[in-house]
Amino acid sequence: MVLCCSLWVSSTDTEKSRYTKACFHHSKQRRQHGNNCTPSSQWAVYVGFSVVFCYPSHLPGDPTPCSRRGSGNEKAAANQRAALSAALGGRFEVSAISTISGVKTTYLLAVAFLEIIRFSSNGGILNAGHGSTASRSAFNCVFEYLKSPNLMPSVSQCLTAIIYRAFETVLDWLDDRRSETGKVAETRESTLSVHACCLIKNLSQRDEHVRNISVNLLNQLKDRYPQIILNSSCLDLLLFSVKNEPSSTLVSDPAWVATVRSLYQKTLREWIVVSLSHAPCTTQGLLQEKLCKWNTWQKTHPTKDVVSLLSEIKIGTGKDNCCTGTKTANIPAVMASAAAASGENLTVTEAFNLEVLSTGIVSATVKSNYAGEIAGMRRIYEGIGGLDSNFLTMGNGRNLDPPTPGSIAIVQDSQTKSVSFRELLLVRFVHLLQKFVNIAETGAEVDKSSFRETCSQASALLLSDMGSDSKSVESITKLLRLLCWCPAYILTPNAMETGIFIWTWLVSAAPHLGPLILSELVDAWLWTVETKRGLFASESRYAGPAAKLRPHLSPGDPELPPEKDPVEQILAHRLWIGFFVDRFEVVRHNSTEQLLLLGRLLQGTTKLSCNFCHHPAASGTFFTLMLLGLKFCSCKSWGSLQNFAPGLQLLEDRIYRVALDWFSHQPEWYDMGNNNFALSEAHSVSAFVNHLLNEPVDAQLDRKGQGPENGSSFNNVKDHCHPIWGQIENYTVGREKRKQLLLMLCQHETDRLDVWAQPIVAKESVSRPKVSTDKLVEYAKTAFSVDPRIALSLASRFPTNNALKSEVALLVQLHILEIRNIPEALPYFVTPKAVDENSSLLQQLPHWASCSITMALEFLSPPYKGHPRVMAYVLRVLESYPPDRVTFFMPQLVQALRYDEERLVEGYLLRAAHRSDVFAHILIWHLQGETCTPESVKDASGKNNTFQALLLAFRQHIIDSFSPKALDVFQREFDFFDKVTSISGVLYPLPKEERRAGIRRELEKIQVQGNDLYLPTAPTKLVRGIQVDSGIPLQSAAKVPIMITHLTWWIEMGVKMI
Repeated sequence: MVLCCSLWVSSTDTEKSRYTKACFHHSKQRRQHGNNCTPSSQWAVYVGFSVVFCYPSHLPGDPTPCSRRGSGNEKAAANQRAALSAALGGRFEVSAISTISGVKTTYLLAVAFLEIIRFSSNGGILNAGHGSTASRSAFNCVFEYLKSPNLMPSVSQCLTAIIYRAFETVLDWLDDRRSETGKVAETRESTLSVHACCLIKNLSQRDEHVRNISVNLLNQLKDRYPQIILNSSCLDLLLFSVKNEPSSTLVSDPAWVATVRSLYQKTLREWIVVSLSHAPCTTQGLLQEKLCKWNTWQKTHPTKDVVSLLSEIKIGTGKDNCCTGTKTANIPAVMASAAAASGENLTVTEAFNLEVLSTGIVSATVKSNYAGEIAGMRRIYEGIGGLDSNFLTMGNGRNLDPPTPGSIAIVQDSQTKSVSFRELLLVRFVHLLQKFVNIAETGAEVDKSSFRETCSQASALLLSDMGSDSKSVESITKLLRLLCWCPAYILTPNAMETGIFIWTWLVSAAPHLGPLILSELVDAWLWTVETKRGLFASESRYAGPAAKLRPHLSPGDPELPPEKDPVEQILAHRLWIGFFVDRFEVVRHNSTEQLLLLGRLLQGTTKLSCNFCHHPAASGTFFTLMLLGLKFCSCKSWGSLQNFAPGLQLLEDRIYRVALDWFSHQPEWYDMGNNNFALSEAHSVSAFVNHLLNEPVDAQLDRKGQGPENGSSFNNVKDHCHPIWGQIENYTVGREKRKQLLLMLCQHETDRLDVWAQPIVAKESVSRPKVSTDKLVEYAKTAFSVDPRIALSLASRFPTNNALKSEVALLVQLHILEIRNIPEALPYFVTPKAVDENSSLLQQLPHWASCSITMALEFLSPPYKGHPRVMAYVLRVLESYPPDRVTFFMPQLVQALRYDEERLVEGYLLRAAHRSDVFAHILIWHLQGETCTPESVKDASGKNNTFQALLLAFRQHIIDSFSPKALDVFQREFDFFDKVTSISGVLYPLPKEERRAGIRRELEKIQVQGNDLYLPTAPTKLVRGIQVDSGIPLQSAAKVPIMITHLTWWIEMGVKMI
């Protein structure tokens, strides 16, 4: 009877009303049908309550003493047991609870339905909606049943099953509201937090059975709703429970105290480790915030239990990292961002291994100091009575009203009035932050320590006084915008580390600022996309050997090195992306608003595949961004983004397209001189591969049902023209092929970067099976359908596979009219065989884009037999570049004269010599060198003699074509260096010990005639003299080579420099 009374007292007024009505309904049934009536299952709960409360004297015994018809009671009891089994979700068969009496069965059935109704109403929250009373979890009520003394084992098992059934009811209630937003979402998260805190508190129950159930339910809650591990209230309660010493009334049971303490320590450690593996930035921010609060409350330092727990937990890139598996913390960019959020002064490309406790205490102390500075300044300001508005002055600065900066205008009233402390400091910090932006825009370096100190002080000011009046809100918004935009404007690793530190601080200390901060960060990110900075510097091609040797190895005009190192901006984007991945893990389950902001970021970023730079140092950064995109798209199968599934599917296709476009360029390497950076690049691509491999099966099946035959919104368009992939026949089949192609390319890229980072270290992981030739042929077809350049790059990644090359050649020839703008396709149809057969494909050469000089010179070799169309294309390519760019290949051009039957090459060389005196001089030097054949070399056929005669005649033809001015320069240039080279002949008969003095005597005789002579090996360096004492004879058996130092002017951008 005690349990029944507690059951009734714990019920809410609404529940009591329901139960009372049910009793009257049951009494009415009994009057109409007699005592033999069997109520329907839906009224079983109410019948149970009518029995419990109308006949309380029947509870202790069984069978019911006042019953006159035992068989009827047995039948009713059997029905009650069946109803109880059904109410418990089939956890017990009817036979398993046959030992429980009819009255107890009725009671348990009533309890089951009561708790199901209680947990289905307001999600199991008691006092919900009453602002004056804190909400309580209904788990406090259900655990009371288990505390009753002398419970039969079968009854205890049923009560335990009722608790789990009630827990399932809560999960269903939460799941039904998973896709809701606004107030409903806030209620859902509040309900989740209240239940989790209740379960944490119940870890200290004396009853071991209650503790075990609490642990089990808490673990299930964490698995079902991962956002709970980042809940500030739960973490605060766990830390307090571990830190708090047991009261004096409990010390009498040391075994229980030790058990509870051990349980709390284990739970806290697992909690923090899991949260660090999901969102290391936010977790550190929360821990630092708790430490700051302890400092503010002037409490004692954390107890030894907390210290020992946190000191064992580390984060970093080393092998001792506590996070394993495919977790967020295994993404290098996220870990670099976590290092920045910790506040530790680290180099972004170096390996690290941080202790959570020590770094947390240091950063919490720093934050507390800044908060103390603001509080101290406020007291001093208020002590002196404030300042008049006439003292509020501000210099002109650049305002960060994105995307176009403008000037800030401080509007003041004409009348003098008192200026608040907040307004004064807000204006001051806005001015200082704008000065940093102005410095960065001029190209100067921003002082790291000053920028960090200003940002930290501004953040402390924002958190110290969150005013609600409109003017303060406007000022705070302006300052908050600057704190978000300044790192984007500066875009260096140091500035981004400061940004991540303060952003994490703000969202941890004031979670309600999260949407506003993320909104500003998304705008700043998209601004870097529009302005083509860092990862999005698509127009900057000065990267890697191919770019530095343009047009030698790749087509196009050479570019000057950029004023700023692009790698610095790429590393800044890398840190930034790590922060975004961390925020995604925080908000993916509980904030549709912030998820949509991240969706806007991804849509704007992947709008065009040509937005990205292809710097070889950007591989890890690029694929981390693609990983964030795929993680975001995975939300379409669950959560609050289910209603956006078509848009997410389109975004996923964009990400696949952009990721595949990365492989449309030839593979390159980047040597930073840092092995850790090279490893992190490989690990970043590997994380993307792991996500592709571990994509949930149900999500794949869901997408497979979106083929054109199943009525997908993307495939019902006319002729199956997809907005990303164009003309398609079967979306599902094509998507799987593209996914497998991307997976193979990324795996190859991972292996390539890993070998580059560790060329002599054996890989720990199992090597992947070799891709078969048939597979490569299929991949080539898929790649060509996406972008022909991907297929060409694929062939360059597997240069020894002839079947792959043959397939690419076939595809090129079949679609030759569509790829005229791709010079890399030339070797696949301009072949010796095509020349022999005079193939019609060669007719496309007049319309083909210019290739690199290296590729053009290959077509001058004998196998191509000087075919007219091929030669015309080669000469067009050579003449498209300045002669000075072609001089590097002068030996090859001179040798090409051997097979120049139509004298086309000779004509080009003459025209280039007329355009450039330097080209003419270098050509003459090579012609002279070719005619100076050693006496030991004899050509019986006489072909070499004929060739040398041709070269001599050609040399004279060039000299005769000089203008008087050009002839004067030629004679002085060659006369000067003939005198220098003739010194070797003078030294040859001299003894070795006298040769150095002989060099000095001969150099003193040589005079520089004019100021326009240059070094043949460096035409940009003009000779102004010779250092006569610099001559050194070198070792040689046949001649006496010498080395001397010239005094030169170095010409750059028309300016002479010594």
